[in-house]
Amino acid sequence: MFPSPLGLCVVALRSLAAWLLLALLAGVAAAQQPAPVPISPPARTDLLEVGRLFVAGPGEVFSPQAEVRAERLQTLRRAEGVDLFGGAYWLHARVRQDVGPPQWVFDPNNTLIEHVEARLYGSDGSRQVLRSGYREQREYALHYGKEVVLAPGVEYEVLVRFESPYFASVPRFQLLTETDYQRKVLEENLVILGSLGAMVALAAFNLFVFALTRIRSHLYYAMQLVMACIAWALVFQLPAELFGWHDLRVHYVPFFLLPAISALFCIDFLELPKRHPKLHRALRALIAVALVLTPLAVFAVPYAHATATLLISAWLVLMVTSGVVSWWHGYRPARFFALAFAAMFVPALIILPGNIGLIPDLVENAEMLTLFGGVIEALLQAFALADRIRTLNLEKDSYAMQLGRALEVAHTDAMTGIGNRYAFERALNDRGTPTEHELVPHMLLLIDLDGLKQINDRHGHSRGDELLKAVARGLSELTQGRASCFRLGGDEFAILAPHHLEHELERSLALLETELVARGFEDAGISYGIAHWTANARALDLINLADQNMYQHKARRKRARADLVAGDSAAL
Repeated sequence: MFPSPLGLCVVALRSLAAWLLLALLAGVAAAQQPAPVPISPPARTDLLEVGRLFVAGPGEVFSPQAEVRAERLQTLRRAEGVDLFGGAYWLHARVRQDVGPPQWVFDPNNTLIEHVEARLYGSDGSRQVLRSGYREQREYALHYGKEVVLAPGVEYEVLVRFESPYFASVPRFQLLTETDYQRKVLEENLVILGSLGAMVALAAFNLFVFALTRIRSHLYYAMQLVMACIAWALVFQLPAELFGWHDLRVHYVPFFLLPAISALFCIDFLELPKRHPKLHRALRALIAVALVLTPLAVFAVPYAHATATLLISAWLVLMVTSGVVSWWHGYRPARFFALAFAAMFVPALIILPGNIGLIPDLVENAEMLTLFGGVIEALLQAFALADRIRTLNLEKDSYAMQLGRALEVAHTDAMTGIGNRYAFERALNDRGTPTEHELVPHMLLLIDLDGLKQINDRHGHSRGDELLKAVARGLSELTQGRASCFRLGGDEFAILAPHHLEHELERSLALLETELVARGFEDAGISYGIAHWTANARALDLINLADQNMYQHKARRKRARADLVAGDSAAL
């Protein structure tokens, strides 16, 4: 009996539904088991980009039975991405390489990862187990890379389980040839260790400069460099590498303290308390916030990275603002300061938003790039400090010149340009013994200018001033650096000279008197008295003795003139 047409339709529809269901299941299976991704050097294949990411629940670890791995994937919850605040994940991918060498490296990178375990199952029946991460032994210095074998033409199912209390950035799980990876490790290690070495050298240099100059800016900057070195050494896990020391609770403590120390440097270097009080208050607030937030690094490890990122962002903004404002207002050393932090601020605009998941990572190994920017900042800050020393030296020279001019004015008679009474008293009190130096003055001449009152009364004070200036020029010419001359006030002058110039000075004073008369100062005359001293002589006694001798000389001159006038009268 043949089925009815309606029955045939039902059978056909059932068959079609079955085929559709089988096709759907096949599609689902195909979606769950993606085709192998071809890889070839020198490209670096990131398994996170080509594979599937799942959230690992509590207690979900690798099973010792390889055959159950596929079933497990079907029960896992898919993850949209890696949570930067930490967690545990599974990563599944299928790869195949056909043209490269069999020696490859599985490289987890771009962030600190506490634990990484990977298993590679080959279509040829091979099985490879890899363990890496912060707490595992390294095959390559400062890197997580593990060597694997990827035979040409063999398909590999890669299953990775990784977990960490935080991720500084989205992790990468790359496959690249052993040769390419060795070159990468060498280049990055040179940059990392060279940068840290440069910072250490600059810190030591600034400590040395501080020890010599006691300029606090150098101390604060040396402390900033030391703190930066500690911070980056922890980022690149040098203590774990060298000493086997692992403690994630201290990893971000230096990054919280760094803005506080740097703010002290900025405040002192840019002289903000007196130049820009508002910026000074803002930086003091930054110091307080940094110290208050520091315990988060220890007691809230998952949030330490994001909090430090925000704090460092605020720090960089304040540093650049302080430098630019100080430069704008004419403080020349601020130009290097502003450029130094700009060298960090510009890459920070690209890197820091990615650190908290605001934008995708735009560069590979952002931490190393940031470290290199820190070295550029350190070098420019060295220029800034050197420029400030130059500025301080210029200011010191200017102050010294001003002080010299002030001292010169204080020691100089305003009218005649020779030493005044103050300079005379200083020179007299600072005298030495004849045996200390050949030109040490040990003879005092007190000079009284005769006839000044008559000239002032007869020709006016301007003519008297000309006489005083003429006498001062004459005394300066006859001493000529071998002795010192002074105007004590009014018509009184003094000379301090070595003893052996006594007779020469007496002859020169007589010639000077003759020149004054020849220049029209008929009533002018020079009376003087000489006093010699020993090392224990008192200045007042010397002055009194020279003064007595001067008046005796003046009296002899008057008697001589009187005798001359009397003789002329008798002759008439």
